[in-house]
Amino acid sequence: MSTIIFQKLDGTVFDLDQLGFRVKKFDVPTTNYNYNYQQIGQYGALMTGVQAQQLVIPLTLNVLAIDSNDLFLQRMKLNRMLQSHEPFYVYDAANSDIRWKVYAEAANVSRDNSFWRASNVQINLDCPTGYAESTYTTQDFDKNIGKGISFGMETPSYELRYSFINQRDFDFLNAGIIRLTAEEHPVKIDFQGDASNGITITNQTTGQSFQYKKTLTVSDKLTIEGVMPTINGVQNYDAGNHGFIDFATGINKLHIDGASNFTIKFDTRFYY
Repeated sequence: MSTIIFQKLDGTVFDLDQLGFRVKKFDVPTTNYNYNYQQIGQYGALMTGVQAQQLVIPLTLNVLAIDSNDLFLQRMKLNRMLQSHEPFYVYDAANSDIRWKVYAEAANVSRDNSFWRASNVQINLDCPTGYAESTYTTQDFDKNIGKGISFGMETPSYELRYSFINQRDFDFLNAGIIRLTAEEHPVKIDFQGDASNGITITNQTTGQSFQYKKTLTVSDKLTIEGVMPTINGVQNYDAGNHGFIDFATGINKLHIDGASNFTIKFDTRFYY
């Protein structure tokens, strides 16, 4: 199989194959759901809720070395790569457009009756979010040079856009499999333009809208992330209507009122 990559938050990359760790299995399970039930009468139960739980990703590898001393060094190298005071990313080099943010559980590196090899080392990687995420955001992907956001079979035939100039009605494609909610996975919205009486951004698909009530000029930068509006880097919660915008899976129809001479950009990852 293709090699597996670990990437730390500071950008440090570990290619397991090049470092002498032969991956035998990297089998990512499907989403792990938790179902809540309430007993109703004598003959059955009512499902009251469904939540996606953390995902446990099993990784099995062989540790290769040239002698017993090198095997000890390989074990120390593996411990360094799996250091989990902070999360790190893991992805398959064959599909680098998606990755998982994980923590590593303890692994037992047992010598395989040999001074140069430890076989079938089982490592469980815990992914608290329960989903893979796109490696690049909607503002830095470029399919022409291989910086993708993993649309898979849902790739539309038209050009994908997440920046719009003087366009009051447009489509936003959430290419992932879960909603992008203001509470858990907020989409960052940057707006610059003229709006003497403020602006209103409406997601007609979800029926939600956000209103910024104060005057804006083209020199101002309004950023909306979750429920918090920021103007020129300063939070201004009172200037909003305390509304928020979620994005359903698939196409979202958006509309803008009150603005002219403007640019609006949407920056997010997608989840799979």
